[in-house]
Amino acid sequence: MRSDSTLLHISAVAGAALLWSTSFAVTKVVLPNVGELTLGAIRFLAAAILLIIICLLVRARLRAPWRAHAAVAGAGLVGITIYFALENYGVALATATDAVLIVASYPVMTMLAEAIFHRRRPAPTNVVGALVAFAGVVLVTIDEPAQETPHRPWGILFLFLGGVAWTAYNMISTRKPVNVSPSQRLGVLPTTGLQNLWGGIGFCLLVPLLPEGATINLNAPAIWLIAYLAVGCSALAFLLYTFGLTALKPSQAVAVLNLVPVFGVVWAVVIAGEEITVLKTVGAITVIIGVAMNARSSPTRTGKQRPQISTPPSRKDFQP
Repeated sequence: MRSDSTLLHISAVAGAALLWSTSFAVTKVVLPNVGELTLGAIRFLAAAILLIIICLLVRARLRAPWRAHAAVAGAGLVGITIYFALENYGVALATATDAVLIVASYPVMTMLAEAIFHRRRPAPTNVVGALVAFAGVVLVTIDEPAQETPHRPWGILFLFLGGVAWTAYNMISTRKPVNVSPSQRLGVLPTTGLQNLWGGIGFCLLVPLLPEGATINLNAPAIWLIAYLAVGCSALAFLLYTFGLTALKPSQAVAVLNLVPVFGVVWAVVIAGEEITVLKTVGAITVIIGVAMNARSSPTRTGKQRPQISTPPSRKDFQP
């Protein structure tokens, strides 16, 4: 029963990865019409409004202690505003291959964070799985054509800082607010809606500070693409990812995101009609093997601890 539940949560994160794999190409098309920061504000505020309306329609509880709301606000500002701002500028200044390879290193960052803050020593299979997945990502992207990027070092720096922000988002999202009982915690749907709301507010606050990211020149195709980013890549993808984090460790969830370049290859074949090479096929299989290794293993806690009888969280803890 437990393995079936874990598979469900892994599948949810894989679904988020599938949606996020399309966001890079869509964002590239939209950015000439809407600046980086304005796009973030519109995308996440629209997603927040949609999710909050759904919460009201299904009568999901939006009331919770301020500690729970503070955790959600922090996760939204760090994991949405800061991360996506850094990612957008990083992708713009570096190459697409740089972005994919650096994103593939995020599981290692998350493992280090778990070891430091949660005192979880990664199991050998976790480490090997992360390295195997990273090697697969290298194989998938190694034959991409080089691009002229004069500001590439800055782009790489922004992408690495984005990894720090994404790691912090996962650590915040999986941490239970202190002195908040399970019955008072926000469910997956309200959490996702409020995180998107705070993320959109954060982008609105950044626009006056970085006005070059505030271009607006909308046309009909751009509006439809922004709608897809808001509904698919923001609302639905974050809903799936937040659900996955209710049962998976941060390092496991982040490892599953290495499927993003694999899905990217699939989109290139299906939509653009590109031919898949042997190298990319081997790389995709390698990524899947690494993700499977990481998802099946569990990090162990370090240090002396009193033996405890752990009670698994009930399904009611994660209901709206």
